[in-house]
Amino acid sequence: MSKTLVEYNQWHPEKADLGAIWLKTLNSCLSLRIEKGATENHMSTAKSMLRESPLTDPRSVVISLLFNGALLLAASFMALTIVIPHDETPTPRVLKGEFESTDNRAPYQAGGGAPGELGGEGMQLSSDRTNPVAHTRDAAADALLSEILPTKPQKKLSARALPGPSTSGLGLVPGKGAGGGGGEGTGTGGGKGAGLGLGTEFFGLRDRAGSYAYVIDCSGSMILAIGKSGRIILDVAKTELLASLDQLSPEVMFGVTFYNQNARVLTDPLGRSDLMRASASNKARVRTQLEQVTPYGGTDHMLAFRTALAMKPEVIFFLTDADFFGRYDAELIRREAGKTRILAVEFGIGGAARSSAPLRWLAEATGGSYKYIDTRFLEEQAR
Repeated sequence: MSKTLVEYNQWHPEKADLGAIWLKTLNSCLSLRIEKGATENHMSTAKSMLRESPLTDPRSVVISLLFNGALLLAASFMALTIVIPHDETPTPRVLKGEFESTDNRAPYQAGGGAPGELGGEGMQLSSDRTNPVAHTRDAAADALLSEILPTKPQKKLSARALPGPSTSGLGLVPGKGAGGGGGEGTGTGGGKGAGLGLGTEFFGLRDRAGSYAYVIDCSGSMILAIGKSGRIILDVAKTELLASLDQLSPEVMFGVTFYNQNARVLTDPLGRSDLMRASASNKARVRTQLEQVTPYGGTDHMLAFRTALAMKPEVIFFLTDADFFGRYDAELIRREAGKTRILAVEFGIGGAARSSAPLRWLAEATGGSYKYIDTRFLEEQAR
């Protein structure tokens, strides 16, 4: 383009100045455009560097804040340690002790002294009064002390002698008689209080406790008649129950439960189904309630036992014909019985070979006892 302008100036000399002006203007524009491009390149580079700066990276900012905060805390802790004085005064120790009675007596030795009325019989007296355990004294030290300290006249022992017979040796007077001295012994004492009496028994099974629960089967099988009298088994059980209650002392507690598929607890005068005192009034109330108990229905042994165990008695007298009573029932009752002893009476027809092994096991496992009664001979045993 410059070459073109030069040729133009040669052909048109009158317009040479105008071409020169136009050429300067073009050069200026080109210079400005180059400078603008450079400026834009600089701005782009600056923006790129700013975007890649740590100040724009969030992780760098967070790490920087944590580091500066840790330095600040460390500096504060060191400043407080230097400023706050430490009390180096040692804490006085506290002596602790317990005051209690102390046995400062001499070690035990057999009581008594030497035989004899004054304790001298059979003892050998020796005129040798030397003490075998006396400490050895330094002769030079004794001589020096005798020169420094004034000697005091010793008083005669006879001037201080106590009235009485003269003695010799180690202060023991030979003689006959009993020796003096200490000894050992034990004593007994007694007191008064409420007792449990001789306990009570139920169909020949006896126990002694502070509380009893009677659990009696009244299912349909208890309606069987015995002997020529025509009495049924349940009536015999009621008679035995009343006889057992009459043996209880008034301070003893008792409860009565009759059961078939349900459990019925005889109540006290306040209508409570729980243990009651063995008072005359409570015994009379039980007697009147027995008239309403009749045999019928099936048997639920577990329900009856759980009802009685809820009263927490020490002893349970259990009467049943053991129908449908298996080993599973016995083991379950044993786990729930706790410390309660179970004394079981089983009614049956025939010899003892027909007795219930699980019921016998239950009684023995709880520390109680077991008895089998053949109902064919029950009338002879009835009261």
